[in-house]
Amino acid sequence: MTARIAVIDDEAPNRTYLETLLGNAGFHVQAAAGGNDGVVLVEKERPDLVLVDLMMPEVDGFAVCERIRKGPAGADIQIVVLSALDGLDAKVRALEMGADDYLVKPVESRELVARLKAMLDGAERLRQQGSLARGRLTVVVGAKGGIGTSTVAMNLAALQTVGKSPEAVVLADLAVPVGTLGSMLNIQVPDQWAWREVLEDGAASVHRLSSYLMRNSQVPLRLLPGVRRGSSYRDMRPEAISSFATSLRGLAETIVVDLGNQPSPFAPPLLREADVILVVVEPEVICLELTGQFLSRLRETGILSHRIRLVISNPHGSLQLSRTEVATALKLEVAAMILYQRDEFSAASKRRLPIVIQQPQAPLVGQFKELMQALAAV
Repeated sequence: MTARIAVIDDEAPNRTYLETLLGNAGFHVQAAAGGNDGVVLVEKERPDLVLVDLMMPEVDGFAVCERIRKGPAGADIQIVVLSALDGLDAKVRALEMGADDYLVKPVESRELVARLKAMLDGAERLRQQGSLARGRLTVVVGAKGGIGTSTVAMNLAALQTVGKSPEAVVLADLAVPVGTLGSMLNIQVPDQWAWREVLEDGAASVHRLSSYLMRNSQVPLRLLPGVRRGSSYRDMRPEAISSFATSLRGLAETIVVDLGNQPSPFAPPLLREADVILVVVEPEVICLELTGQFLSRLRETGILSHRIRLVISNPHGSLQLSRTEVATALKLEVAAMILYQRDEFSAASKRRLPIVIQQPQAPLVGQFKELMQALAAV
């Protein structure tokens, strides 16, 4: 496959030179004449590598690096600064803003091509290794709305980042079509369904999916943003969605998926693929009845109870049924009870952070730790 490179430089002679040089070296090259246009190009075309100049009017190369790295294309892209500035401060700042390498002009043409090929080859090896990885997949689902399914998924994912790198955990928002995890984590997700193309063309590879992962610097995980309202997600081919479900495993060591409570084409393959299915239930009669029906449907599709655990979520504070009564009625083990403390959750919500990060010493966090430990044993 031909590697794709984006060139961002406000000087036309520089763009022409790089387009010719890299094109003759076998790369597919696209160019932008400024910082804003360059960011748009990268987010639209998703190249494998970006060459960016530093000294540009309006939006300089430092800002371009930062915007690309923090944007929907930035998790798995190579960024190389090519600049006449040779000072240490400029190099350090560029690397802090997200650049992978910094080359000082003029760079001999053969050296530039060799460096870029080496970077792309190294990245490809990592992608291939990643595609072979099988991270642990936990699917969080509910049979009724308004019971805190997304809150459970978000805090469970955040808690599993402790002691790990930000690359180790991915949280996927598949509560179709009204996922709210981007808003809950203060991540500005695209207005459109950004990664639908990987399903439409049947190429839901780990590498392509990883390019859509997004971050909030205060939360050490990556988010796969959800399907947007009004998208034609029901038209996706079942085999493409099955491929997508398998590819999710390669994104990280731990993948937590919020399926919400609405039936969607994503649910069957993800429920089949999951290592653990965490069913969120509110301790009241109606939710128990709906959950019982949902569990019956799971069993009818061949999903056995050894992969399923219950978590009692009580956002409304009215504990009608005990933990034992819930477990007995549904004939399943209850992994934990999440008893909401309104003041604690309100403070975390206002800061758009998981409570396990915003208030790590809160008593409620112990309940999420109990949940994580119970799921680790499955």
